[in-house]
Amino acid sequence: MPRIRPLIGIVLSILLIALCFMPQSRILLGLPECHKMVVGESSEILIDLPGQLDDKIQMQVMGNSQSVFASPEDPAITVNKKPLGYEITALKPGKINVKFKLLGILPIKSMAIESVPSRRVVPGGHSIGVLLQSRGIMVVGFAPVLGSNGEKQYPAREEGVEIGDLILEVDNKALSTENELAQIIDEKEGTELLLGIKRKDKFLSIPVEAVFCPETQRHRIGLYVRDGIVGVGTLTLWEPDTGTFAALGHIIIDADTRQSIDVLQGEIVSASIQSIKAGKPGKPGEKIGVFKQNGSISGTIKKNSYFGIYGSTQNDVENPLKQYSMEVAYSHQVKEGPAQIYTVINAEDIETFDVVIEKVYPDRKNGKGMVIRVTDPRLLTVTGGIIQGMSGSPIIQDSKIVGAVTHVFLNDPERGYGVFMDNILSEMPAKKK
Repeated sequence: MPRIRPLIGIVLSILLIALCFMPQSRILLGLPECHKMVVGESSEILIDLPGQLDDKIQMQVMGNSQSVFASPEDPAITVNKKPLGYEITALKPGKINVKFKLLGILPIKSMAIESVPSRRVVPGGHSIGVLLQSRGIMVVGFAPVLGSNGEKQYPAREEGVEIGDLILEVDNKALSTENELAQIIDEKEGTELLLGIKRKDKFLSIPVEAVFCPETQRHRIGLYVRDGIVGVGTLTLWEPDTGTFAALGHIIIDADTRQSIDVLQGEIVSASIQSIKAGKPGKPGEKIGVFKQNGSISGTIKKNSYFGIYGSTQNDVENPLKQYSMEVAYSHQVKEGPAQIYTVINAEDIETFDVVIEKVYPDRKNGKGMVIRVTDPRLLTVTGGIIQGMSGSPIIQDSKIVGAVTHVFLNDPERGYGVFMDNILSEMPAKKK
């Protein structure tokens, strides 16, 4: 028996090496590590093996299904052998792991298969005003303080304050606005201030002595600071079950420091688009609008994440283009081809415009899973393509919401990136049961 085992190992190794050179094996090894499906959906794994190998490679389900919606004995996913491979059907929400094995012993490929429930949301397209106040005051530049002899001084920079720092407090007193910082500096009249600063993941205490500025007749520490951001964007979706919204499709960053904004408080309101600055290669265009405090949309921003801003609304949100909610399509369901976007280019009217999804990268999780190109003649005439303020516009394909517009290609404004609904929904609260 001890002599037979090495021989069996050699035979299995030869079989495995030979198998790897077969086209069918490359298909097998090229399968994704994870595969997502929607309940009720079926998909096939096609592996047309030669007759002598057809019964040698087996697909085995490892362990029980994992689901909070189904009892352990109920399978979330079924796997059936077919003449040219396997058919997988998602029955209930849950997850299983499968392995392809040679002779039922030697593992060749592992894959996690997840079945997710279908989800419906109200598509956006509404133009919104975004008012965001940061947690702390962000340093965005250095302002020289001219002394009596004309010499330029930078009190805060000389003590180690850097652009991008967040000033959270002064002398252990929390700050939330630029005016509060200016008032404290005036009250101290040149005495030393202790700045409580957040720099990335570090918290620092930096002493700074304010210098009297003859030009302004006030004490200053030589900083340009900002406590918030205001702008125009587009609502992506509203979920009736939770009363929550998603918008923009990307994180809000400070234009000067390129740092993300840590939200203290913020709100969205309705916006009316008054004019359009068309985009050109190298010069992005933009929507120019006014905020409407008494408009149909009013909400509170709770999160500024990589895939957009999120929060809750005071009232239900409706889309005049769609009387009912729309089914969500996940990344594996998106395909290259015609699609539409919902957005506003005049006043508050949501319109449908044609685009083409040119490239789909279903495994990307960086918010750039799709490359889209504007094809609608009217939209190209008015905007030149994708412009600032259009970020968050929902992308619709086959009557499903598949994602949102995010970034424009600077040198080709007709094209840009889109983010998948998988990414957007990953930051939203779970549906109420």
